[in-house]
Amino acid sequence: MKIAIRTLVVVLSAWGSARAAVSPNAFETGSDSDRIEAAVARAVESGERSVEIPRLNARRGQPLWLIERAILVPSDFTLVLRDCRIQLAPGTQDNLIRNAGTAQKPMASDRNIRILGIGNAVLSGGTEAHFNPPGDKSGWPTIGVLLCNVKHFTINGFMMEETQAWAISVENGCAYGRISNIAFNSSNKMPNQDGVDVRKGCHDILIENITGAVGDDAVALTGLRNDKAKANPGVRRMQIGGNHPTDHDDIYNITIRNVQATCTGGHGIIRLLNHDGIRMYNIIVRDVIDTSSGSDPRVQAAVRIGDTNYSSMRRSELGEMFNISVDTVMTRGRVGVTIRGPLKDSRIENIMGFDGCTNLMQKAAATQGVTFDGRAL
Repeated sequence: MKIAIRTLVVVLSAWGSARAAVSPNAFETGSDSDRIEAAVARAVESGERSVEIPRLNARRGQPLWLIERAILVPSDFTLVLRDCRIQLAPGTQDNLIRNAGTAQKPMASDRNIRILGIGNAVLSGGTEAHFNPPGDKSGWPTIGVLLCNVKHFTINGFMMEETQAWAISVENGCAYGRISNIAFNSSNKMPNQDGVDVRKGCHDILIENITGAVGDDAVALTGLRNDKAKANPGVRRMQIGGNHPTDHDDIYNITIRNVQATCTGGHGIIRLLNHDGIRMYNIIVRDVIDTSSGSDPRVQAAVRIGDTNYSSMRRSELGEMFNISVDTVMTRGRVGVTIRGPLKDSRIENIMGFDGCTNLMQKAAATQGVTFDGRAL
C-alpha cells in the first residue's frame, strides 16, 4: 500500500535564521489575550508574520499566559511557543488556538499555518470544567487546537494537558499537514478528552510521535455528517465548519505512526469511523504501543475499525472503508484490533498482546479482501 503524503516540513533549527518574531512582551497594557492579539496584528502589518510567546510573561512576572479567548492564527503565519505555558483563564469558553478564517463571516479558508513548540511548551485547558454540560456536548469551543479548511499546516512540539474536550481537531478541508511530537496529559476529569481528531473532508496528513495520557481515543479519524444539520443552525456541533454533506467529505491519505499512549478513560488508542456515505481509504496505522499498566483501565481495543453507532443518515456500507493497513500494535487491552464496521481490501498484521491480552483480532462486521497476518478473514 503506497500513500503519497505531502507535508509541510519545518526545520526548527532554521528558525534562528529568520527575522525576529514579534513578542507579546512588547506590549505592556491589556490582558494577555489583548497583548498576544496586538503581537499578531503587528507581525502581519510589518510583514514578519511570526509571533513568539516566551516563557516569561513580563507583565505578570510569571511563566504563565492566561487567555480568555482563542489565539487566532492567520494564513502564512508561524506561532512559536517557546518554553511557555498558555492556559485558559477560569471560566473561558473558547478554544486555545484556532485559525483566523473561522472568525470571518462567511468563514474563510487559510493556508501555511505553523504552530511550533520549543522546549517545554504547554497548552492547558485549565483545572476545572468551563462548560455545562462538560465535554463535547457543548460543541466546538471545547476543542483545544482547532483548524478548519487549512491547506499546508504544521502542529508540532508541545504538551497539551486537561483540555476541555478534544485536544486537537482538524476538519472540513484540512490537508497537506503534519501533527507531530505532541504529548498529552489528561486524566479524564472532563469527558471526551481525545488526543488528535481528523474529521470529514481531510486528507494527506501525517500524524506521528504521539505520547502520553488521554481521556478518550488517542487518535481518531471520524467521517460523520448530517443532511439535517442546516435546519438546526443554533446547535453547537464539534465541527465549526458544519457537519452538513458536501462533495468533498472523504477522509484519505492519512498516516498514523509511532503512537505510545495510555487511555485513562479506557476507550481506544486508534479509532477509524465512517458513516453517512463518507469514504475512508488509504490509511496507514503502524507502531502503536499501549503504555497503560497495573491499575490503569484496559482499553476496549487498541485499534477500533468502524462501529454501529454515530450515524445520522445511514450506516457505512461495504466498499466505503478500504485500503487500510494496520501493522505492529502492542496492547494489554481487551482486544487488539476490532472490526465493527464493513471493511474491504485491507491488511492487519503483527498485533501483539501482553499482560493477559490474548484476543488479538475480533471481527463483528462484513469484510472482503481483508487479511490478518496473511490469512483471509
